[in-house]
Amino acid sequence: MCQPTSGKPTTRVVISGAGPAGLLLTSLLLARNKESDATAYYDVTLIDGLQDFGALTTEELQKSFRSWMLGLANHGLDAIRELPRLYEDYVKGEGVEIDELVIYVGGKKLSGGSAASDEGAENFIVDRNFIVAAIARYIKDVHEKDEYYHAMYNSRCQYVDYENKRVLVRDAETKKESYVGYDLLVGCDGIRSTVREALVKCHSNFSCHVSDIFQNFKAVHVDLPEDVPGTSMSVIPTPFPLFQGIALPETGGKVNITCGYSRNNIDNIAEELKSDDYEVVAKYVKENFAAFELVDYDDFAKQWVGQRWNQTGMVRCNFYHSSQLNIVLMGDAAHATSPSIGMGMNTALRDAQAFYNILKETKDNLGIALPKFSEARVKEGNSLTSLAFNLYCLDQKQQAYEIMHQIVRTMLHKFFPSFVKEHPQTMIGRRGVELSDVFSQSIQLGIMQKYRAINERIVHEHFEESCGMVKASEESGSLLKYAVLVCVCALSVGAFMSLNYSR
Repeated sequence: MCQPTSGKPTTRVVISGAGPAGLLLTSLLLARNKESDATAYYDVTLIDGLQDFGALTTEELQKSFRSWMLGLANHGLDAIRELPRLYEDYVKGEGVEIDELVIYVGGKKLSGGSAASDEGAENFIVDRNFIVAAIARYIKDVHEKDEYYHAMYNSRCQYVDYENKRVLVRDAETKKESYVGYDLLVGCDGIRSTVREALVKCHSNFSCHVSDIFQNFKAVHVDLPEDVPGTSMSVIPTPFPLFQGIALPETGGKVNITCGYSRNNIDNIAEELKSDDYEVVAKYVKENFAAFELVDYDDFAKQWVGQRWNQTGMVRCNFYHSSQLNIVLMGDAAHATSPSIGMGMNTALRDAQAFYNILKETKDNLGIALPKFSEARVKEGNSLTSLAFNLYCLDQKQQAYEIMHQIVRTMLHKFFPSFVKEHPQTMIGRRGVELSDVFSQSIQLGIMQKYRAINERIVHEHFEESCGMVKASEESGSLLKYAVLVCVCALSVGAFMSLNYSR
């Protein structure tokens, strides 16, 4: 522990997890040390099981450390801008600014208008690991020689000894273990959080629900097709039967195409897409992927068969802190989510910003700051997970109806804003609109209640069938019915776009 150079006490902070939230909070706390109104020094130890991405070159990142393409909207950008020059000198060049939304229904391309229709709105698409590397580089440049900063990369937090306020850390290379003491422990350590386990063990009223998003998906990085705008987000409602897809631009003339399906449809998707033979996949994709023509179908197929079906998880907690243990949770440890609304990383970054501002407001009083953080962020984290899972319906027929509902409501709200409420989908990520505001709107319109009930039923029925509790039923003609609904939806989208954007 560093000795303070003035009368201010030192607070030992251990941050477990060097993701977006952990890195941003690290730098914010170190910046707090230099602020005139700070009443404590924060001695920060950052622990992460992986290597320091900030020490890698762009070429090394692109070759070996590609991750998910994610949205970076106003919520996350405003958090990043808390630190001087972080956005302008480190983050800005890592992604692609989005200026248009494009919808592909079959082979028909429809413009969804500007992706940043509100004045001052910003939307970027970035690789998650590129943002991590950018913030890590900032920390190396600004704080590496700071006596209050200690990095423990290639080290994993194994156990929280909350009775003695210390964590057991194992070095990945030497396998040696050591204890690191803390006055404040911040869990930014993901879905399977070790820090969160301490709250489970200590607080009988702590409720934590961990599940998956009920989706299997694959993502490929391919050359940008000639007909796909390099600054557009392309939504592909049906890239293949029973699939949903999205195409997100990358730097370097690439595009990230993600296609996924609900797990209850695993027996109904095309067998070709389950094949390990890239030639089989390439042939099927060339014949059935109608949105746009790919530059190299073999490249797409080789990446497709070269990866397993990806899955990710969701986390819901009823509070994010323990005053007894001096622990706080952020990011995926608190509210891991489906990527469907593109706000997971934004919310994680906002967590770090919110905690920093609460520390300032409370004059660094952890006894007041920790419960205030839960009060401010639990509603946002749980709104995030609920919206990401239940603004979309796992029932294809109902989802087709919901697309039409969104189109009609958006059109009517544009012309009659005083009489028709806005659809919650169009509110997400807007500056000044919290996710809890979006959730409240979805409740008022009855969308959340309806699709939450349907989705929960489908998930439970799939579980009961998959483990043999009940026998699966066969529904004849389901694909035909779905195809008809997609056609109806396409006609509705076309009619709406021609009315709404051709003027």
